[in-house]
Amino acid sequence: MSQTPAIPRDVYELRLWQLWSDHLRRDDFGMKDDFFALGGNRATAEAVRTEIGARFDMSLPMETFLEAPTIERLGCHLRARSRRLNEEPVVALQPHGAKRPFFYLPGGEGTVLNSYALARRMAPDQPVYGLQARGLYGERPPFSRVEDMAADHIESMRTVQPRGPYLLGGHCSGGMVALEMALQLQRRGEQVAVLAVCDAWSPALIRLRMPNETFLDDLVEFYSIIAAGFRYWFDADLQLESDEMRALEPRQRIAHFMRLARAHGAYAPDEPDERIERVLALFRSYCYSGYEPAERFQGPITFLRAVDSKFCETLTEGWEDVSTQPLRLRRVPGNHVSLLTEPHVEAVANEIRAAIAEAGVS
Repeated sequence: MSQTPAIPRDVYELRLWQLWSDHLRRDDFGMKDDFFALGGNRATAEAVRTEIGARFDMSLPMETFLEAPTIERLGCHLRARSRRLNEEPVVALQPHGAKRPFFYLPGGEGTVLNSYALARRMAPDQPVYGLQARGLYGERPPFSRVEDMAADHIESMRTVQPRGPYLLGGHCSGGMVALEMALQLQRRGEQVAVLAVCDAWSPALIRLRMPNETFLDDLVEFYSIIAAGFRYWFDADLQLESDEMRALEPRQRIAHFMRLARAHGAYAPDEPDERIERVLALFRSYCYSGYEPAERFQGPITFLRAVDSKFCETLTEGWEDVSTQPLRLRRVPGNHVSLLTEPHVEAVANEIRAAIAEAGVS
């Protein structure tokens, strides 16, 4: 069986994967694997097709299922009818279990599916929900202020869990937004029992370092950074050549990058070229926000520092300065991206579980 790409790339593929896993009673398959080669039969396919109609609120003819019995191709069929599902602000990455849910914010690339491996490692009893950044899908642009991002996420989160204590976490820029969420909840009298930050600059260091960064203006450098991440998220080597990219006009660069990303499985075959422009807009919204916390967090912060990170330059990255409590520093294997992928993500999941256990609220 092919394992490339092994993880869902959007909510359509995630829900299809969850459906297949439930009916096939296995989870060792990827987006390109054939339903029938995995042990499915006509009766199982009919059951899955019926449930697709209910969960996606759109019919899927059996002929279509038989002609395209992979998650990748079925996802394309469903998105051709509507892409609205990807605009949902809360994604149930791991909905099973009776424990208090853990809410997780992705980094600058914006998609909560980058937390998929973490959610699987938190299974079977710890629910995990991803909070999707506005602007990655749909017509609404990203927020320009971290305070507005946080307020929007809080309203979305409360549709799942109306009252605290809350369990929050975030990777990279998502850690900064999670901090602001914690501060806004704190002002409302709500408790944030866990705030887990994965390999991120503190807000003070973002303000200090960003004036010296060039990747948001030198877009060839930006594309190279995104492509480097794909090696870990999707085991995809785009073989992106900087000199070749610089010889292209801006619109040609976008088309070239997206063509490679689709061909190597980092994006679905029907992902539009504008995706990378949306990702760039999200990066800029975080990095140019000039965010400065209005107060200090009164609860504990768990800072998960990747031992091989070249993104973080110091051991604690200034996170000890944003809380009144001692920083709970934990070093985990991997680099800035690979800490959230196999095999390193198990250590991250274990540390988050430990933080939740220490908080004593689940």
